[in-house]
Amino acid sequence: MKKLLNLTLLLVIVSSAFAQRDPQYSFNMFNHMAINPGFAGISGGICARGIYHEQWIGVESAPTTMVLSADMELKSFSSGVGINVIKDNEGFNRNLYFNANYAYHLKVGDKGKLGIGVGLGLLQNSISGEWLGPDMLQDPNRTPDDDPSIPKQETHYNFDANMGLFYQTTFDKYNEMYAGLSVTHLTEPTMTADNSAKGNYFPRTYYLDAGYHYTMPNGVIQLRPSVLFKTEMVAMETSVNLTALYNQMFWAGVSYSTSNQIIVMAGATLKNNLSFGVAYAYYMSEINTIGSLDVMVKYCFGIKKQTGKGSTRSVRFL
Repeated sequence: MKKLLNLTLLLVIVSSAFAQRDPQYSFNMFNHMAINPGFAGISGGICARGIYHEQWIGVESAPTTMVLSADMELKSFSSGVGINVIKDNEGFNRNLYFNANYAYHLKVGDKGKLGIGVGLGLLQNSISGEWLGPDMLQDPNRTPDDDPSIPKQETHYNFDANMGLFYQTTFDKYNEMYAGLSVTHLTEPTMTADNSAKGNYFPRTYYLDAGYHYTMPNGVIQLRPSVLFKTEMVAMETSVNLTALYNQMFWAGVSYSTSNQIIVMAGATLKNNLSFGVAYAYYMSEINTIGSLDVMVKYCFGIKKQTGKGSTRSVRFL
């Protein structure tokens, strides 16, 4: 079992030296900003989010991802702005994303809003570590420098761009739906010393996600089904989620991903709009039975002046 797991980890590390993939998370329904600049400001206030993902809990050099994002509405300009900082580590490979997002908001119908967004930023890719190849296990005198195909310590920067559409509409106080369409890495950044080579690059990645918030007749339980499709036009990954929210405060859910994951999650949203959650992903594979852990924190606030008063109140957010 341990040998199989180590082999899987080695394959992940080696593949990271070629086509890079966007990080994977369990909390897709809380992470629109990281994949869709059209979401910026669409919630109608100011939001900040943090997500930490640890894959293969307890395994040394296993992939980890940290996401920090924030966005706010610019109501006077019918638009929104946001930022993303994403740190993704896979073995000896390190990716650091930073981008700034702008979305123009169009009113659609009485209660609908469409965000048309663009994200521009930088992508840093670095490789550093002590490589140990199969031939080095047989001959202790060999070093990584003896094999020209093994990447050495390198750091590269490149321009990156994203585009997206995000639509949200509210039917009444507690029923709403959303849908987003976006593409990341429009320029397919190349991370090699010779930019004519495509050995290490970030492929253009397409996302389609949608969700619905339906309040049961008892008014206490709200069901929130959602789905996310992700593809680099080679293969498609699908995640389906169902979350139940109790009394607009406590929530729990389950997800299934076509990457052979079953995910259980739970959390709470406090009255001050502070949300937190934990998710555990179980891999349905004989090779890897070690799960992954996600931790999420989100805080939102909005200010609306009451007519004739100086008081403020909070508004609801996705």
